[in-house]
Amino acid sequence: MLGLSLGKLLVLVAVIVIVWQGFKLYARTQRVQDGDRRPGERTMGERLRKSMREKTGRTDPSVEDTEKCPVCGAYVPVGGSDCGRKDCPY
Repeated sequence: MLGLSLGKLLVLVAVIVIVWQGFKLYARTQRVQDGDRRPGERTMGERLRKSMREKTGRTDPSVEDTEKCPVCGAYVPVGGSDCGRKDCPY
């Protein structure tokens, strides 16, 4: 009669899951834009920063400013660091 097969049921389940996840994502982005995040809910950027800290093992989130050396082209910390060349100002 209706011709329901296993393939059609799997496609139907996949479509339902995709629509459900889409609504969850939409609701979450609306909450983030409105500033109504739930406790413990992180933005994508916060989750990425956390995962990078866990992968690299760095607990200090500070970042040093660097500048390009006009002689050797290497990026060195602004505070100064010797790159090993005689004519390098750092």
